Amino acid sequence: MKTIEFNPAGKPIAISPGALAADESARNEILLGVLPLVFHKLKNKLTPILGYTQILQSRGLDAFALERLARIERNTAELTESLNTLKEYCRPASGEMRPTGLNTVVEEMAPRWQVLATEAGARIVLELSAGLPQIPLQAGRLRILLLSLAENAACALKEKPAGGREIRVSTRADGPALLLAVRDNGCGMSEEEAASCWMPFFSRFPGRAGLGLVLCEKVIADHGAACTIASTMGEFCQFTIAFPRRKPGSEAAKMSAEANSLSQS
Repeated sequence: MKTIEFNPAGKPIAISPGALAADESARNEILLGVLPLVFHKLKNKLTPILGYTQILQSRGLDAFALERLARIERNTAELTESLNTLKEYCRPASGEMRPTGLNTVVEEMAPRWQVLATEAGARIVLELSAGLPQIPLQAGRLRILLLSLAENAACALKEKPAGGREIRVSTRADGPALLLAVRDNGCGMSEEEAASCWMPFFSRFPGRAGLGLVLCEKVIADHGAACTIASTMGEFCQFTIAFPRRKPGSEAAKMSAEANSLSQS
């Protein structure tokens, strides 16, 4: 087991402009793949609005109400059509998987971990099991996944005294899978929040767009991985992602992706 710690008082580590550009490019690529799903879910929300509007119009309301309902119907229909049009322009990108060490990706993010530790006033501890094999990964997308989970963890720590804030990132082997876990000792998550956290625009924290975990879900699915959430309110929250050792597209990976999809439906 290899342990690396970053703390708020640690020496800043420079992040190269090239790394920043690469991460931004990876985030945009994931977002492009996620947008069709976001549009689909938004359209599902608009459909009942349109239906209820039409039902109310048949109830013989006064002219003022009918005129407003007609406006709602018209705007809803136009927005639905706009979402359909945008969906056609956003096609999921297929990034190349390459044999990569899970620990290597986590360790190479050292500059990011130090920046986050300083900004969040938290200890960030990496616990990396030795001897893990390389598996097919998209390193750029995996960095976005880790950053999104760690930034959410930092938000969950804001109400905790600065001296006691901690985020742990760990890796280990578990049978046919390699596990990557991100855990914080912050405010925790209720069962209802855990069930809703993958929905677009859902956020527990003010100022957050609610798309971070949507991007994470896309990265997890693209790797044929599965994610579980464990949490106790007021104590901790942990996201654990199981990456199959086989390349996504194999039978085992397909089963893992299907299981993940069912768990989030």
